[in-house]
Amino acid sequence: MSKVDHEVLEDLLSHASPRPAPGADDVAAAKAAVREEWMRVAAKHRGRRRVVQYAMAATVLLAAFAGLNVLRSPVDAAVRVASIERSFGPVYLLGDQAELRPTDDLANINTGQTIVTGDESGLALTWGTGGSVRIDANSRVTFTASDALFLESGRVYFDSQTAALAAGAGAAPRFVVGTEQGRVHHLGTQFMTESGADRLVVSVREGRVNIEGVYHGQQATAGEQVTLAGRQQPSVLRIERSGAMWNWVERTTPAVDVDGKTLHEFLLWACREMGLELRYEGKAEAAAHQAVLKGSIDTEPGEALGLRLETAALDWRIEQGVIYISD
Repeated sequence: MSKVDHEVLEDLLSHASPRPAPGADDVAAAKAAVREEWMRVAAKHRGRRRVVQYAMAATVLLAAFAGLNVLRSPVDAAVRVASIERSFGPVYLLGDQAELRPTDDLANINTGQTIVTGDESGLALTWGTGGSVRIDANSRVTFTASDALFLESGRVYFDSQTAALAAGAGAAPRFVVGTEQGRVHHLGTQFMTESGADRLVVSVREGRVNIEGVYHGQQATAGEQVTLAGRQQPSVLRIERSGAMWNWVERTTPAVDVDGKTLHEFLLWACREMGLELRYEGKAEAAAHQAVLKGSIDTEPGEALGLRLETAALDWRIEQGVIYISD
């Protein structure tokens, strides 16, 4: 701006009236607005600094965690959970690459292993903590812990006593069958669990089980069958403790040593395997306690029962889940 322009502007301002000074309230409001804006901008800068600091701290923690992982001991080693007592038909062990490996030389089952059974096959296991586990044909079972397995598909049967001739031997303290639809806990039991694509079926032969479904819970007792299907309420039916639905369990019965055992002890074992109640007529009970057996049994309980009773000159018949032994 030239000297002449400055003189003209100065002359104009000299003729103008003075501007009114702002009020105290206006001044205070202006100062408050400026302060609020300054605090907002300052906070934004502090937040950015905190983000940078947190990111740096997280990077240090991640590096430390990675270092600890390198030094950490490997995952717990596999633990033996069961031993194979009887196997027939195509039975496979699932490999690391999802391949099926034959189990001809397999004697024990460890945690983390998966067993797959084919058509017309079966498997009997003595559970490590006590009890007997049977696996039906066309089943897929993963052994998850020393007291649990996961049934992906098919059927398994659990008896809280081992499949030995001595009644009460090896009572399992805890055993759980897991499925996609829920978990089944035994409470001193013989029960069968069937898992399909959309349902869980639990059939109780003896004792009680507790079922923890994804949507519903249910307890079942001897002679009951519970079905869980999605969100539907559990369905409970009365069933027989012996008969066709249990036949596959008898086919998987392991061989037992009867040498030196009485016929009565053998009958108790056979009745447990077949889901029957034992009753004597006449003098048959005394004869059963006196007769001493020899050898071992490697056939289905029903077949062995007929042979042993015939040898002892005793008759028998089965009516409504009860086997009557007569002389």
